[in-house]
Amino acid sequence: MSEQMQEKDGKVISVINMKGGVGKTTLSIGLADFLSEKENLNILLIDADPQFNSTQGLLDNYKSSGYGNDDDVNYYNEVVIPAEKTIYKLFKPQIDMSVSYETPDKDDVIINLKNNLDILCGDLNLVLVNKVSDHTFVKRIRNFVEDKELRKIYDYIIIDCPPTLTIYTDSALMASDFYLIPNRIDRYSIVGISSLQKAVNNLIREERINLKCLGLIYTMVNKSLSPKQEKIKSSFESKREVNDIDIFSSSMSLANNIQFGVGGTLPTKYKNSREDIEAITLELIDRINQIDK
Repeated sequence: MSEQMQEKDGKVISVINMKGGVGKTTLSIGLADFLSEKENLNILLIDADPQFNSTQGLLDNYKSSGYGNDDDVNYYNEVVIPAEKTIYKLFKPQIDMSVSYETPDKDDVIINLKNNLDILCGDLNLVLVNKVSDHTFVKRIRNFVEDKELRKIYDYIIIDCPPTLTIYTDSALMASDFYLIPNRIDRYSIVGISSLQKAVNNLIREERINLKCLGLIYTMVNKSLSPKQEKIKSSFESKREVNDIDIFSSSMSLANNIQFGVGGTLPTKYKNSREDIEAITLELIDRINQIDK
C-alpha cells in the first residue's frame, strides 16, 4: 500500500445495476486504474461480486508475472486463497460463539497491485453469506471502512457490486456515499433501474443512510445509434424511474478489445476505451465536487 503524507477524506462509490451484462466491471476497474494512475490518487477497489471478474481483470494485469498461462487464476488460487485475502473474510460466520467478531485488519485482506492502487479481492464464497439471517452482516463493509479508517488512506473506494439483491449488496450500499449506474441501451434496461431504485430507496428509509446517486452512464454504446436504438433510448429516458437520475454526457463505447484483446480486459489499455474512461472520470469528479459544495 502506497504511503501518503496528507490525511485524506475519501469517498466510497458503489457501481451497481440490478441487470447483468451492462459493463459494470469494466467501468469499475477502468475508473480505479485511471484514477490511480492519471489522477495520481490513492484508490481501493472492493470486489463485492461473487463472480469476482474485477479481481481477475486486475490480477491479470498487475500480478500475473511468473504464474503460467492462466496467470490471474493461478495467483488467485496460490496466493490469495491460502492467505484468505478476500472479501469473504469480512463476512465469515462465527464458529465459536464465545469469541466476538472482530473486523479484519486491512493488511490481512487488502492486496497492493501497484503504486496508488489496492484491491480487496472477490470470493465465490460470498454466495453463502446470503443464507445468514444475522442482520448485522449488512454493516460489515461499512464497519471495515470505518474501523480501519480507510477514508484517511484512500481518495476513492470503488465497490463493484453484484447485479442481485443480497446481504453483501446492501452492505456495499450502506458503506457508500454515492452510487453510480452503468446502463446498456436495450429493451430491458428499465427493469434493472426500477429494481435498483426500489432497493436503494428502501435501504435509505430503513437504515437512515445518506446515499446519493451520481448518475447513469451509458455503456457499450455504438459510435452511431440506429433509429431503433434511438427510439429505445428515448423511451427509456421518458420512464418515471429515470426522471430523478442524472445522465452522464460521457459514455463507454462498445469495444471488442476489452473482451478479446491481447492486452486483457482492462479498458485503460486501449486508446478509445481509455479516452472514454478519462471523460467519465473527469465528469465523475466534477459531480462529486458539486455535491460536496
